[in-house]
Amino acid sequence: MRINTNVGALTASRNIFVNQMATEGSMRKLSSGLRISRAADDAAGMSIANKLRTQSRSLNQAAANAEQGNAMLQIAEGAAQTIQRILERQKELVTQKLNGTSSSTTTDTVESEIGKLSAEVERIINITTFQGSSVFGSLAFQVAEQDSDGTVTIDAGLAVADVSLADSASLQDVDDAMDAINETLANIGAGQNVLDYVTQNLKSTVVNLRAAESTIRDVDMAEEMATFTKNNILQQAAQAMLSQANQGAQGVLSLLR
Repeated sequence: MRINTNVGALTASRNIFVNQMATEGSMRKLSSGLRISRAADDAAGMSIANKLRTQSRSLNQAAANAEQGNAMLQIAEGAAQTIQRILERQKELVTQKLNGTSSSTTTDTVESEIGKLSAEVERIINITTFQGSSVFGSLAFQVAEQDSDGTVTIDAGLAVADVSLADSASLQDVDDAMDAINETLANIGAGQNVLDYVTQNLKSTVVNLRAAESTIRDVDMAEEMATFTKNNILQQAAQAMLSQANQGAQGVLSLLR
């Protein structure tokens, strides 16, 4: 019998330390809900999870860009529809002016209104902006995390000269202006559809990326709870065995009596 080196007690003490570390690790995971709460838990897994989280955040912003682009196009559509209604009124006035029963006074009044309406069309085009940028032009929206193939470009161009009529405008002039505004409205509508689909796809991708990150970073609570219970029991058992190992050395005293 040896008393200077109690191998059983040392072994039990080492097991207590190992089980205590495992129990504390389980408590950290259970309290945080994370399987990887520090790099030591899974260095490779943390690297992958961080990349997935970064990608999902970037795509979230891309989706926000697309939604803001759609808001910009809605403003452009509202302004374009107002211009369209003005052109409809101007065509009505031109038709009235061309009537053989119109007097010179009537003609002057009609042309005056046509001119004022054209000035309003020009004003609408010049002042309709979104965050300081004109809504009528070639609009580009960043809707991906890559620089290449990550931009959606929409032609919402509308020149004042295309829709602003002279006082003496003819019916053909009005029809040409109507064609221009209708083309702009068609481009805006197509752009809105594109951005709607882009937003849907981005949000779906973000959900899938977060699900993939979750499988790596998040803890399975049921499984970890079972592990915690096991380690906790082993720690208590090791403490009991340490007590038994220390008591075993007391047998030496019986030889001294």
